[in-house]
Amino acid sequence: MFVYWDGFEIDGSDTDFNIVLPENVQLLEFVDCFLSIPIFSGSMEPQITYFKDKQHTLRIDALRDLLLAGNFPDICIDINCLHIEQLSDELRAKIYAISERREPHEDAFGKVEHPCTGPVIQNYYTRGEMTVGLYIRMPDKTESRMEEDIEGYVNNMELIRSAQQGLYCFRINVGPSFYYEYAMYIVDYLRDRFPGLGTWGGLDCEGGWTDGCTYANSIYWYEKIQIPLTCSAKDMLKRLAEHQIVRSHKTYYNAKWKWHCEYSDGYYLATHAPALADVEKEFHPVSFDEYADLVDSALEMGSDTFTTVCVTAAQIILPKAEEYAARPKIVRLLQKTLPKIEQTHHDGYFTGYLAFTRVGDKPVCEFRVHYSMKKYFLTLLKLMDHA
Repeated sequence: MFVYWDGFEIDGSDTDFNIVLPENVQLLEFVDCFLSIPIFSGSMEPQITYFKDKQHTLRIDALRDLLLAGNFPDICIDINCLHIEQLSDELRAKIYAISERREPHEDAFGKVEHPCTGPVIQNYYTRGEMTVGLYIRMPDKTESRMEEDIEGYVNNMELIRSAQQGLYCFRINVGPSFYYEYAMYIVDYLRDRFPGLGTWGGLDCEGGWTDGCTYANSIYWYEKIQIPLTCSAKDMLKRLAEHQIVRSHKTYYNAKWKWHCEYSDGYYLATHAPALADVEKEFHPVSFDEYADLVDSALEMGSDTFTTVCVTAAQIILPKAEEYAARPKIVRLLQKTLPKIEQTHHDGYFTGYLAFTRVGDKPVCEFRVHYSMKKYFLTLLKLMDHA
């Protein structure tokens, strides 16, 4: 039923899965199947657009009519995935199980006791991150030509043939900061329901996984550490601040895509951080008292655990060992717990998130720190307890 292109990305910008379907009815069935994928979020309507003189938008019903008519322009359907912590336990287990098939495994695989990601639910459409784009298009006759002498690349003869025959093609696009496991789940889901569908995706442009362009996000990036609250949230925050274990900061990219880290006396909420597409948008902190009141209100609301985390999540940066220069023993102790860090990513290892939530009926303070920094962070907490 289907002819699939064994495609490899060339420029490393993203990954495409190209599929040729010969029948209009099958196009519609495929779109309906795609929209029903369980990891997709239902909080926003899919964004359906096409270009004809200018950009137009479509509703789902209008899209179905166009597909059945068999005469339509190139169409793009953007839809967002659920955050991994919004998935059911069964579905989340399937996502993590896909990591077993990932070769080479990313460095964090199998090393994180409580893996987690950034506590932000994406409520916008963008290229990459959590957005998947399904393009329905007529492939260009020249776009799929590749050099046969490049190792691992093949000529896309079937895609060229479909273009010559006037057949439409699906392109499932995941951008440069997507999750590998999500991409594979999407393709597996479609393949299970359309057995004739072959599956082969693009290669990472740097030969790696989480630090390359494609599939740059990792479901293992952070270790989740929760501490029961034995005092008020405000007292906990004061204690953490007094011992400089938590300092608020914001990280951002400027218009030239250079990474910056900026410290603040206030708290930068994760939900207020601008999207990657809005790198020049202002990012303002809330004061200590405002943040403490926000935490108290969120804990009283009775929302689910992850929603409470998202509401209270603030960006933090851990103190570096050299900042304890007046106490050489502590410097040596902390340095022993530090992983080997590449200088280019040095500051990023110390950044993370602070949040508050409830586990059962008990309030907890939650930290999300880079998985390799867990021992370093726990040492900081021990020093605080014995101060």
